Amino acid sequence: MSDPVEAQPEGRVRALVTGALAVNAMLLVAAALVWSTTGSQLVLAQGSDSLLDIGAGLVLAVSAWVASRPGDDNHPYGHERAEPIGALVTAIFAGVLAFEVLRSAVGALVLGEEARMDLWVAAVLGGKFVLKLGLWGLIRSARQGSRSQALRALAVDTRNDLVACASSLVGFGLARQGFAWADGALAIPVAFYIGANGFQLARENLRYLMGEAPDEEVLTELRVTAAQVHGVVEVGRLLAQYAGPTLQVDVQIVVAPSQSLVAAHDISVGVQRALEEHELVGIVFVHVDTQLDGEEH
Repeated sequence: MSDPVEAQPEGRVRALVTGALAVNAMLLVAAALVWSTTGSQLVLAQGSDSLLDIGAGLVLAVSAWVASRPGDDNHPYGHERAEPIGALVTAIFAGVLAFEVLRSAVGALVLGEEARMDLWVAAVLGGKFVLKLGLWGLIRSARQGSRSQALRALAVDTRNDLVACASSLVGFGLARQGFAWADGALAIPVAFYIGANGFQLARENLRYLMGEAPDEEVLTELRVTAAQVHGVVEVGRLLAQYAGPTLQVDVQIVVAPSQSLVAAHDISVGVQRALEEHELVGIVFVHVDTQLDGEEH
C-alpha cells in the first residue's frame, strides 16, 4: 500500500479533475451513440465506465475544493479528510460499475447476443485509450510529491480505464475474426479488475478516515528523528495516527532535569520541527518530561 507524500498545489489537482470530467463527458456521448447502433457489450462497458467517471469526478472535484479550505472554528486542523471521503465514494462507484458490467456481459453470453463489430466500435475504444493514456501521463507527473487522495483516486480510475480499453480492443479484434463470444467474455475480467481496484482504494482510504496507525517502519523513523534532536535524553511514548492523508503525532521526550524551562521549550520546538519535516506528518504534539512515565528519580 502506498503512503501519501508531500502536498501538491490544490490548483493543479482541481485542473486535472476538471479536465478528466470534460474528457469523460465526451467519451460518454460517443459510447452512447455507438452502442445504440451496434449493441456492443464492450462499448456498453466503456460507456458505463465513463458515466461512473463523471459521477466520481464530480465527487472528487467537490472533495478537493473542500480539502483546500483552511482550518476554521469547527475544523481547527483543516479539511484534509474531505479527499479520502471523496476517494471512498469513488471506490463505491467502482463496485457498482463492476457489478453492472459483469451482469450485462454474463447476460449477453447466456442469451447468445451478437454485437455489430464495425469500425465505429474500434474508434470509440481506441479514442478512449489514447485520451486516457495522455491523462495518465499528466496524473503521473502531478503525483510526484503529492499526498492528494483525490489525485490518487483519479490515478486508480484512469489506470482502470487503460486496462479496460486494452482488453476491449483485444475483444474487438477477436470478434472481428469470428469469435463473437469475445465481446462479452472479455468484459468479465474487466469487471473483476475494476472491482478489485475499487476495493483497494476503499481499504486505503478507510485507513485515513479511521485513524489507523502507520506501519511500524514509519513509527521507528519518527522515534529515531526525535531522538536525534540535540538535548533529547530519551524518547518515551510515541503515538501516530492518520488524520486524513497526513499523520498526527503525539510524542513524549525526556530532557535533563538541569535544563531551564526556556531550554526545554526550545528542545521541544526542535523535536516538533524535525518531525514535521517527515513527508507523512501533518501535526505534532510534544510532551516534555525529566523522566519517563512510571520512573522514579
